[in-house]
Amino acid sequence: MEIWDTHVHLDELSNLSYAVNLALRHNVTHWVLVATGPVAYRRQSQLLATLPSYSLRYLRAIGLHPEYDHSPEALLETARIVEQEPIAAIGEIGLPTYRFLTRSQFNRNWHAVYIQLGWAERKDLAVIIHAVHEATEPMLRILEEFPNLHRVVFHWLKAPRDILHEIAKRGYYVGITPDISFYPRDRHLLSLLSPQRVILETDSPWPHIGHRISSPAIIAQLVATLNQIAPRSFDWMGQTTLNARRLFGVSSDL
Repeated sequence: MEIWDTHVHLDELSNLSYAVNLALRHNVTHWVLVATGPVAYRRQSQLLATLPSYSLRYLRAIGLHPEYDHSPEALLETARIVEQEPIAAIGEIGLPTYRFLTRSQFNRNWHAVYIQLGWAERKDLAVIIHAVHEATEPMLRILEEFPNLHRVVFHWLKAPRDILHEIAKRGYYVGITPDISFYPRDRHLLSLLSPQRVILETDSPWPHIGHRISSPAIIAQLVATLNQIAPRSFDWMGQTTLNARRLFGVSSDL
């Protein structure tokens, strides 16, 4: 039995050993570790080296998070990591929504998005997209310029129905979070999606409602919620595991 949390900021977890043990007790055995830049990636590497020999399985992703201001040097260092390290996905990358960026900062991020999508296309890597609300449609237009990118997920998507339909039509995936337990908006989004397009994520340690901080273990609770609220009888654990493996190009031996 395995459950995937496809979006974990390992470097931000306050008690990593506890989070790992708790997740494993709930069969959340596979994590995708998302680094928001080279500093976060290096910190994650240090933390991973301190972990005992757990049965945790993980993949690593790196990208320049669009809500932050990154230096040109950060892009160069990220490129080096992508070339030299066992990276499974580029991300999270995309367009900013929640933080004001100056014109020069925004332009630099826009330029970096194209470069990073180019890496993913050349190396056949998955892509984790951060683009919500009004940023979703322009991100889709950018992705049109990369027709060979098929393994794409829109992380924690919040978008209008027509945009969601376009995402699904292209065969992209959508990340569903524990917020589905609390927000009608998220439940409505799920109702518009085929189960074959859904993956599960916590964005840990983001504090979802009812949790001071979150950890990957609550993905098990999310699976139980899906089994209760979805309008069909469905093996959500099995399907979302299969979806995650397809998205990240993982064979059965991970």
